[in-house]
Formats: sequence, structure tokens, C-alpha cells
Amino acid sequence: MFASLLMLLLTQQPATPGETLVECLCEKEALQEQAVLEVMEWFEPRAKREEEAGQKADSAAEAEVAPDCSEPKECKGQLHHVISKPIAKALTRHRTLRGQYKARDPRFVTRAVDEQAHCGYQEWHRKVDAEVVEWLKEHRDATSKQFEAFLRTIYDRPDMRVRFPHGF
Repeated sequence: MFASLLMLLLTQQPATPGETLVECLCEKEALQEQAVLEVMEWFEPRAKREEEAGQKADSAAEAEVAPDCSEPKECKGQLHHVISKPIAKALTRHRTLRGQYKARDPRFVTRAVDEQAHCGYQEWHRKVDAEVVEWLKEHRDATSKQFEAFLRTIYDRPDMRVRFPHGF
């Protein structure tokens, strides 16, 4: 963009009174070429540095992520927020539960037994969220007691007890 502005500025210079049009154009072209080269030389190292930094960040992120995990490998016994963002979004549209819960509500947190049990937003997590969102759609007049009882039934299931031995 800077180069374009510079070229526009340089092409707007009027010819001086003793020059012919051809001389003026040649001088302008030379100035334009020189200005463009200077701008390119200034931007080139910066663009290379930004590209290299982006490549390093991408490769570092790829190296740190486990194959079935959207979080770094270091997450062990990760905290699990029962009221995830998709569930919170559905709750904001719910007739009776609106305003009673928030995303990542600290009242509904549990810790996973290990990294394999919960590391990021895994498939089982997406399925649970979808199930809860569907339940909220089907139970438009549910009370907070009914909603929390439903959540507890999910987290009391054997497969969820393996992940979260203390429930929530």
C-alpha cells in the first residue's frame, strides 16, 4: 500500500519548464523504480521475519497437540466445565433457565482423572453438549432443579464416572 501511494505521489510531479515530456517521463520512471526498490527492500526482511515466525508458531503448535486432543499435551487431570459455551448459549435462549447459568460456571466444575479422560473439546464432550442442548429444546419449561438433575444423570453414567470419578 505504501509503495502504491509513493508511486502515485511520484507520478503527480509536474515537468519543470526546460524539460521535454520524454525527458520528464524518463526521470519519473527512474525515480519510481528507485522508490519501489527502496520500499521493497524495506518490506522484504520484515515479510520474511513474519513468515518465519508464523511457520515456527505453526510447527510448535503441531508439536504440542496430542492427536485426539485440542489442548497441549501437558494437560493432565484437566478441569471440566459442565456448562460449556454451547450449553450456555442454549441456556440464554431458554424460557425459564435464562440468566441462571453462565459459560464455564464455577459452580459446575469437576476434574478429570487423567489426560486421556479429558483433554480439550473431544468428541465425547461434543456429544454430551449436543445431548444437553437437545434436552433444553425439548424441556422449555424445565426448572433449575430439573436441569441440574438431568446433568447429574449424565455424569453418573458409568463411562462418565470413569472420566470424572467425583461427578460434579
